[in-house]
Amino acid sequence: MTDAVNRQFPPEICSLLFEHAADPIFVLDAGGNFIGVNQAACDHTGYSRAELLHMRPADLGDEKSRKKIPECMAQIQKERSATFEAVHVRRDGKHIPVEMHIRLIEHQGQLFILNICRDVSERKQKEIEYRTIVQASTDGFLVTSANDARILDTNEAYCRMVGYTRDELLNMYIFDLEAIESPEETSAHIRKVIENGHDFFETQHRHKDGHFVGIEASINYLDMHGGVFFVFVRDISERKRQEDELKLAASVFNASSASIVVTDENNLIVSVNPAFTEITGYDPAEVIGHNPNILSSGKQSKEFYRDMWQSLEHNKHWHGELWNRRKDGEIYAEQLTINVIENKDGSVHRRVAIFSDITERKHAEDLMWRQANYDTVTNLPNRRLFLDRLTQEIKKSRRANTSMALFFIDLDHFKEVNDTHGHGIGDRLLIETARRLNDCVRNTDTVARLGGDEFTIILTNLAETSRIEAVAKNILDALERPFHIDEISLQISGSIGIALYPDDATDTENLVAKADIAMYASKRQGRNRSCFFSADLNNQFDQI
Repeated sequence: MTDAVNRQFPPEICSLLFEHAADPIFVLDAGGNFIGVNQAACDHTGYSRAELLHMRPADLGDEKSRKKIPECMAQIQKERSATFEAVHVRRDGKHIPVEMHIRLIEHQGQLFILNICRDVSERKQKEIEYRTIVQASTDGFLVTSANDARILDTNEAYCRMVGYTRDELLNMYIFDLEAIESPEETSAHIRKVIENGHDFFETQHRHKDGHFVGIEASINYLDMHGGVFFVFVRDISERKRQEDELKLAASVFNASSASIVVTDENNLIVSVNPAFTEITGYDPAEVIGHNPNILSSGKQSKEFYRDMWQSLEHNKHWHGELWNRRKDGEIYAEQLTINVIENKDGSVHRRVAIFSDITERKHAEDLMWRQANYDTVTNLPNRRLFLDRLTQEIKKSRRANTSMALFFIDLDHFKEVNDTHGHGIGDRLLIETARRLNDCVRNTDTVARLGGDEFTIILTNLAETSRIEAVAKNILDALERPFHIDEISLQISGSIGIALYPDDATDTENLVAKADIAMYASKRQGRNRSCFFSADLNNQFDQI
């Protein structure tokens, strides 16, 4: 395969395109076959380089993307470059939206297709969030092209404001709606907004039935997709409607079950609603004029607040969860949304924070997580959490080039305890066993119960095997000591199997399997002992 790549894809271009490239890069021949991919493309798709070089673009796309390939290829052949959106399907089945920048290039008389991809999953999610917010807005909203003032997007509020349907507006230009400025003045206005980046002004738009609608427009320019304007418009011709909206807002403010806090440009509280007092315990007089940090619990880092303020500065919005403190000192969790309200000159007028008490929900989530990941008898990590931790520790050891050990421990004669004294005594024996095992290891190690009388221990960051043997001996001694439960003296022991990373295995499944084999060897050798995995044990296990 390497010879085929070198023959069809010149090494000098390969070196230029592929060296340290962060984005996935695919190179195709004129027939649409992959003849070169970089490591980022392998990471992106989940396929190896050899596998990708036996594939075509249709093998990576979802059904909709595959149908678009002939049209895309035709456009590339005609225009020599194009940008498309598609959805790639990873080897594991995950769908990843991508933006593809494609160029047709010629080298030494041959045509090649260069496809540079970018994962746009986060952008797609933000687009969904953006559309949800925009459509929920009571103000009109427009997205227009900065090149020709064509309307690219709008919301229902604006459609109602001017009487046009969305489909009608998407075939129109700002010139078709603007009633005050001439086309020349509007063009000059567009250039001014591009230069300044934003503007706030009043004008009139022409309703479908012919009457004029007075509007207040807030417009921001973004240098993306060839330049676009984001325009928020408010109908200012219906003062009574505005008054009604203000009354409604005041009613919602006071009746809302969510706490609402309004701060000024200096981040000092100017208003709170009744729900704020109910949630925090502070009366309005106790907080007005103060910074909201009087609620701070100290549980968030400086970096957390730094990122919050950066989002408010750049995006005029922040949403997230944090822990704050009530007046009586109790810590509570809240889900918080902050929006910035600007003056006409773009300076901060108000910041509006809306939050709800989600403490009970967080506690319930923590409980559900604990129930899903911890053993109900011993309170040790269960099989699910153990496997996750083992996987993570293997990754850490691989990065740090260190060793680790996995102990697989089976209690000897535990069944006799259950049969003789009942499961209640057996459970208490398991609890005491868990305590003794924890006493034998460091806080950074993991003790888990897989079920029944099977336990595991992950020993990390090992410098020498002598510590492993010492820990194993301590465990055997601890388990051999009598257990005294309700004046009953119980005698058990343990059989330990030990597998080492990376000597015995380099992945989770094989490391567990080999520790299990070593544990059964301890059982066969008489119990109450430890046994390291070896190739001989593996052969013996295969013969059984």
